[in-house]
Amino acid sequence: MQKANDASFDMVHDTQSIFRKLLDCMARPGKIDRISEEIASILELEGFYKSLQGIAYTLIDREVNFHILADHSETITKTMEWKTYSKNSSIDAADYVFINHPKKVENISECMQELKKGTLSDPHDGATVVLCVKEITANKEPSSLKLTMRGPGIETSSVVYIKGLCSKWIEERNRAASEFPLGIDLILTTNSGDIMALPRTTLLESEEL
Repeated sequence: MQKANDASFDMVHDTQSIFRKLLDCMARPGKIDRISEEIASILELEGFYKSLQGIAYTLIDREVNFHILADHSETITKTMEWKTYSKNSSIDAADYVFINHPKKVENISECMQELKKGTLSDPHDGATVVLCVKEITANKEPSSLKLTMRGPGIETSSVVYIKGLCSKWIEERNRAASEFPLGIDLILTTNSGDIMALPRTTLLESEEL
């Protein structure tokens, strides 16, 4: 059964375009891409940015489950189930977790510890977290979080600057990745449609500016 379209957003062509960009970002950690054109026609749900909606439409279907952490999460969840035929689950069982609002520092550890990390026999069963931030840029910005990345897909190192991302997310992400191949994949996005990916294979250092 085909997913239900959202206004003029095409659940086939637009999601294919977003998927290709996400794959490229996963293969090249630190690359910043944009999905602003693909998501322009989406009818934004209250409490859930268009970029998160577009990525959710792309990644979830009847074969996986998801969890929403956002204001008005109940309404958002029902819409996602209707449009994608995917099913909502508890956060500890979710394949994909979509987070629209920053959590308090004291709640981040609890959130990250609950997520699936995969198993040695099936490490890819770990969760993917899609997290909305304020800004992603390759240019040094004050009051931002500097991320330095090394590993597969990066020639030497790659640096980006993130606004609206607490360093606790990175600390807990690194803790999960310390038991590689277990871990969590992160996708960062902004309301305007910038995207980048931090797969579990990436070595990551953070510095608050």
